[in-house]
Amino acid sequence: MTVDRREEWERRHRGMTAGAPEASVVEAIPVLPCGRALDIAAGTGRNSFSLARAGFSVVAVDYSAPALQAIARASRAENLKIEPVMADLDTGLPFRANRFEAVLNVNFLERKLVPELIRVLKPGGALLFDTFLDDEVGVGHLRDPRFALGHYELRELLGDMELRRYREGLVEYPGGRRAWRAMALAFRR
Repeated sequence: MTVDRREEWERRHRGMTAGAPEASVVEAIPVLPCGRALDIAAGTGRNSFSLARAGFSVVAVDYSAPALQAIARASRAENLKIEPVMADLDTGLPFRANRFEAVLNVNFLERKLVPELIRVLKPGGALLFDTFLDDEVGVGHLRDPRFALGHYELRELLGDMELRRYREGLVEYPGGRRAWRAMALAFRR
């Protein structure tokens, strides 16, 4: 990650707290295998906290020190099992194979990281992948098409996994906000 991008994320996360979890995370929690979960590009931990409150032991990875500090403070205050880890996801995942029962990839897209996400899952583990479609570029806050999926691209990226849920399209959020998204819940064979 470039220095400019890091500074941008540091600025965005400074003084922020975890917001509401992504709806797909809440929906998936009952079917995720319990145990250790990895939340990549966790930000201030909105999805990590949902997992931890449901009984998961969570590793929350991000590149932003303010975000990880916010996670550490809040998880200590609630006595939740969340381990913040600083890592540059552009260079891969710093975890051994078969370590996690569940992996979350929400609002983040680094295509070359997908095999790594699968590698760190235990057999039978679940990957929840939920991010923006290219329809969102220029319509919502997403401006760079490199960080948006083409239609059915997510299905192709997860081709070696067992897809249990898959959807693409316009998602409506409380308050009237809308976004074009792709979501998959896939299990490692």
